[in-house]
This record gives sequence, structure tokens and C-alpha cells, in this order.
Amino acid sequence: MMNRLLSSLLVSCVVAAFAAPADAQVFRYPEDARPTSLLPFFAEDMSSVRMVELIFDSLVIINKRGDLEGSLATSWKTDPDNMGIRFVLREGVKWHDGKPFSAEDVVFTVQAAQNPKTVFNAKSKFGFIRDVSAEGQFGVHFTFNRPINEPERRFLFKVLPKHAFKSTRISRKDRFGRKPVGTGPYKVQKFGARSVSLEVNPDYWAPARIGEVLMQHTPDKSAQVSLLQYSGKQAGVQAVIFLPPKNVPIFENSDQVVLEPYHTVSWWYMAFNHKSRGLEDPVVRDAIALAINREELLEAHLGRGDILGGPFTESSPFYNFEVDPREQDIARANKMLDDAGYKKKGSVRRKGRTKLQFTFVMDKELASNQALLLGIEAQLKKIGVRVKAQYVDHARYREQVFNRNKFDLTLNVWSFEEVEDVYPLFHSKGVMNFINYSNKEVDELLDTAKSTRDYKKYKEYMKQLHAVLNRDLPYYFLWSLDVYSGLSRQLKGTFIQPYYYFTSFEEWELSP
Repeated sequence: MMNRLLSSLLVSCVVAAFAAPADAQVFRYPEDARPTSLLPFFAEDMSSVRMVELIFDSLVIINKRGDLEGSLATSWKTDPDNMGIRFVLREGVKWHDGKPFSAEDVVFTVQAAQNPKTVFNAKSKFGFIRDVSAEGQFGVHFTFNRPINEPERRFLFKVLPKHAFKSTRISRKDRFGRKPVGTGPYKVQKFGARSVSLEVNPDYWAPARIGEVLMQHTPDKSAQVSLLQYSGKQAGVQAVIFLPPKNVPIFENSDQVVLEPYHTVSWWYMAFNHKSRGLEDPVVRDAIALAINREELLEAHLGRGDILGGPFTESSPFYNFEVDPREQDIARANKMLDDAGYKKKGSVRRKGRTKLQFTFVMDKELASNQALLLGIEAQLKKIGVRVKAQYVDHARYREQVFNRNKFDLTLNVWSFEEVEDVYPLFHSKGVMNFINYSNKEVDELLDTAKSTRDYKKYKEYMKQLHAVLNRDLPYYFLWSLDVYSGLSRQLKGTFIQPYYYFTSFEEWELSP
């Protein structure tokens, strides 16, 4: 009774927070987690990525048909030897503070990204550029390290304003992350502790049709679903990015909400810290993997999806279908640990000073993961492995896990753009290798693949990598999900861009 009352109060509070004047054209949507930074280099969680898409522009975008289309660039031409490309930029573009956009901003963005003292996870996306130079006010030329086919598809990165920074060394803590200045269809009105509001940019070359956007931090999924049920009213929301599978049937025959597939290149993983005592042993990692019934956990807590055997989704050209995903085998897991000298003392296995008891650090804003962790914990008990859950808030989680590496196990999701670039994750020098993983065979495969000019060979190297990582288990690769968004029928002209979501948002309309 008390739980139902608290849930009702929570929904009432969130509904009140979303309420808007009757005549306001406001698009409202909830996010599980707060944006960590609106500075594009450091927009590393999906709530930040989606909002950055509304505030900033890239040289080109991928349109509804999957074709490349100009944004800050109006045309481009690849050099005859495929060693460079020249862009002609859109004239008359203004930054949100009224300053004019020019080629110098594009040059600055690349130089800042390549500055060794500007440290961010997606830095490798700029590694193919050897040089960049402005050609007048509205021309820019890039030179590459090697010949590249269809190089224009690599220019989806967001452009920063040169005048907003003192140097090309940009810090993660720069105040620009909360007070950004872009050229996009919306500009920041307010960046609060629980919400971010945007207002339309009247100077945009194709002004958006919805006047305001309000993102409200709403980690409780049941509250998000309730708000979507109010979608036709002023207090509701007009979209929920990811509907929990158990709630999808609620809207299958709804007069107010339409279900849209949200195609993402993303996969779930359970990460092992390879510096943790016990987890550096491949036998222990293998036994943990064999103890887990992924199908059961997926169906019980998340819904439908594909069980994975490696670091790529099944739709990826790099997925190796010859590698069979592990299946739960408790007897085999126990025998492996017995043979390796890990003996049960009470309910937990030990080997010398090594005790198979681990801290499992979780982002508490990902509420659905708490039930998932309980399921994993119960399965691991069957092989004498104990985990102690530690739930921390979103900002502390990112600092503790990704920056300080203070964890034994964790559960999370990687989301990629068009291509699953796993070099930063698994190379011993990778900028996103937060698990302290090192394998010479993996390094050699990644280095060789990175240097090859033959795409067919690159695919083969990635499939070999899939097999090696399946065997070595830097992570336990879990699944990719079938994802649906819920959109209000008030919305017209909608198109959900894979990964980015809001690329075509200026074309969306909101009927009364």
C-alpha cells in the first residue's frame, strides 16, 4: 500500500513539473539520466548525445533515406587520390550568441579534438585527419593519413565556436558544457539540476516548427509510462525514448500513442576489472559467464533481443556467426573452479588469499538494472561467487568506474554510431579501456585492422577479433535489445534517427 502511494506521489510530482501554459508549443520528454555535458566532445551518455543533436550542427548529416546531406556544408568534393576532401560551407550562419560562423570554426574544432591535452573518449574519430586548413571564409580542406573511400561520411562530428574558447586545449569541466553556444535549431534556455529547457533558434536556416523543448530527468520508468499516457494533455510528455518491453502492450492499440522502432547499434555488457584479484584469471571469468543464463535474464527484465557472442550486434558486418555464444552450464563452471583450485569455504570460493567475492558497481539511475543485478547475483551464488552491490549516482558512477577504475564488476551499455569502433575499448592503450585489459594478440589485430586500406580485410580482422574476445572475455557480452519509442499522435512528420534520435527534429510538428 505504501509503495503504491509513493509511486502515485512521484507521478503526480513529475506531471506537475511537465505542466505548461495551455497555449505553449512545448515538446516534453523524460530521460533516465541527466546530461553530463552539452559540450559535444564530452557528450558520452545518450541523454547528452540527444540534446547535443538539437543544439549543434555537423558539416553533413544522414537524412531519412540514409543518404548524406549537407548541413553546415552545402557541397563537397573528394580529391582525385582519395587523400583529401574540400567542403564549401553555408553562408550567413550565426552562432547562438550572434557571432558569424566560418571555416575557422571548423579548423578550430579539429585542432581542439587532436590536441593531446583535450582528452575524450571519441578522440579516435579525428585520427584519420592529417591536416585541415581554411580556404577563405567559407571553404575548408582536409588532408588524410591514407586514402579513404567515401570520406564525407566521417564528418558527422559537431562543430564548435572558436571564439568561445581560449585555446584548443578543452577541459571536461569547461563551463561551456552547461552553457553551450551552437548553430543548431535550438539554444539552451536553462540547464537545471532536474531539467534542461531549449528555445527555438530564430536565425536557423530552416527554423524548427516546435517552439520549445523540455527535457525532464525522470529515472523512474513507471513514471515515464504514466506521463506518456497523459500525452494528449498539457501535463503529459510527447515521447518516451525507450519503452520497457513489459509496457509496450499498453500502447499497441492506443488512440494517443504510436509505437516506433528505435534502431540503435548498441549492446549490453558485464565488465570485469582485470586488476581485481580473481578476475584477472580467465578461468574465473569463464566460470562467471557459464553461470549466467542470459536468455532468462533478458526475458524477465528487459524483453526481446539477440544474445551476443562478441562485441558487435548481429546486424554488424563484423559479427562472427561461427562463434557460438556461451550457454549456462553450472556443473561445468563448478568443475572449472574446482580444477583451478578455488575451493568452497562456506558459500564463497577461495584460493589462497583470493576470495571470489566482488563489488558490483551500478548506476542507480538505471532503475531496471537493479532487478537485473539481483538475478545475476542469484545465479552466481550457485558457483560460489558472491557479489556486493554498490549503487552510486550517475555522475559518481562515471567518475568511479570510467575514470578511477574503482570497481570489480559493472553492467552497462555501449552505443555506437554507424560503425562499431571497438579499438578504444579493447586496445591496451585505448582511451575507453577502463577495465585495464591487455592482450598482445588483440592489440596486433586492432593495429593491423586500423592500418589496412582494404575493407574486406578489415572485416576479416574484426571477425577474428570477435572470436578472440569471446574466448578471452574482457567483458561478458550480453545482448542487443529490440527497442521501441512511444510517440504522441500529436506529433507529425516524425523520424527517429538511429543513435542520434533528434537529427530531423526541426521537421517535427506538434498539433494542438
